[in-house]
Amino acid sequence: MEIVFEKKCEVRYRESVRLVKRIQESAESVVPDTEEDIGRIAAVQSSVLLKSKDLSGRGVLVTGEARACVLCIDERRERISCVRLAKPFSAEFEVAELSGEEQTLLSLAVAATDARLLNPRKLSVTFDLAAELSCYVPESVAVETALPGESCRGLHVRCAETELTLPNAVCEKSFVLNEQFPLPAGTGRPERLVCEQAEIRADDCQLIGSKAVVKGRALIRIAWLGEDGNGPVQASFSAPFSQIIDIGAETMELCTVQPQITGAYYDLIDSISGEKMLDAEIHILLQLVCRSRIRIRTVADAYSNLTPLDAQTETLHFSSADERRTLRVTAAENVDVMEDCTDVICVFPTLSRCSLEGQKLSAAANLDILYRTAGGELSAVRRTLMLEEDCGGGDARLLTAALADIDLRPSGGSMETRVTLEVQLLCETDNEIGSISGVTLDEEQSFDLSRFPSLTMVRREGESLWEIAKRYHSSVEAIEAYAGGETENEGMLLVPKSV
Repeated sequence: MEIVFEKKCEVRYRESVRLVKRIQESAESVVPDTEEDIGRIAAVQSSVLLKSKDLSGRGVLVTGEARACVLCIDERRERISCVRLAKPFSAEFEVAELSGEEQTLLSLAVAATDARLLNPRKLSVTFDLAAELSCYVPESVAVETALPGESCRGLHVRCAETELTLPNAVCEKSFVLNEQFPLPAGTGRPERLVCEQAEIRADDCQLIGSKAVVKGRALIRIAWLGEDGNGPVQASFSAPFSQIIDIGAETMELCTVQPQITGAYYDLIDSISGEKMLDAEIHILLQLVCRSRIRIRTVADAYSNLTPLDAQTETLHFSSADERRTLRVTAAENVDVMEDCTDVICVFPTLSRCSLEGQKLSAAANLDILYRTAGGELSAVRRTLMLEEDCGGGDARLLTAALADIDLRPSGGSMETRVTLEVQLLCETDNEIGSISGVTLDEEQSFDLSRFPSLTMVRREGESLWEIAKRYHSSVEAIEAYAGGETENEGMLLVPKSV
């Protein structure tokens, strides 16, 4: 006789696909007629925008745009100019057997940017982009396995419980952040922007009913040239935001938010008083994976006191999120420069090639330093500080990475530099759970219970009551009832025969 155990199921999400792709794109640009010939490249600031992600016949098609602002020093080493480049791109992630129910999350980042001067009137930029795609698919998870409702005489099961934190909602929301910022006083009247960058940080996520409230901020860094030709001048701003997202679930212990910029527009405008202000319009996509605790009760073992049985087993695989960790890594280095530095004008930092391989976190912090020499000329130097850290035991994935602090102290022919990288890690555990889904009873080989004594004295030496009951055709409940609950101590134990 075949008995299939009953299962109580709940819907959770499983990450079915995680793919990483590197994308290389190049663009060239000529220097505008209004600018002087380029003597050297001073700094490169780049960003990437996500335009779309769509399920295609062969997988997921991603389109975007890579942007770069290249700051240049003219041949006389007196003035700064800016050349802007933009390169559309597309990439296809091949994913087999898409069902159409997948929720896709995409992370786009600039791994590195290389700018080269082809001639005094032309330059090229090569973008090295890192794209990571995750597909989450809903699936039914058996949270409780038990004997069927009808009588299963003589059949006993031992259950095991495992608590995991699994995704119960995957969703996204787009919104536009519009802000206007007054420029810092005492910096002169700006003529034009030469560099803009934005970074989106999700600081907190709370669940109210079935809605997640995500609070965060956009960190905006700009540089501009003054009407007197001096500069560039740098400034940074912070714009808070709060978004309500219906996740369709009423429990959430852990939520990871993956922001992605889909559009960014900046302009210098006049305020009512006639002062210049920054007008920023940033299009943001928030991608959420919400997780809640779930207790999974499986049948770990089964036996029958009446017949031999054959158990049908299965192995369940789950990746459970344990915690989210914040890690800060610092690197310091003394940077030598070719000429004595009398004044640091600007520092343009970029983070490149940040990765987590095994337990090792590694990244490179590039510092483009624009300064004035003792002779009053403009000069620039790029230095790269390597950051490495052992993240400790256990599996983890990299969620976000950003340069948190940058300290630069010039001293003649050298500069003391110090950078701090802040990363967020999601610690995960791969769980493998064995479960019995059903049994087949061999009724033709039924046990002759008359051959077994109704009461057996057993010396208990490290065995569990389950193991004793299974061996002597009894049950844990019958042994405990006969002993009046006194079964904790080692020694002799009376085991009653039971069906």
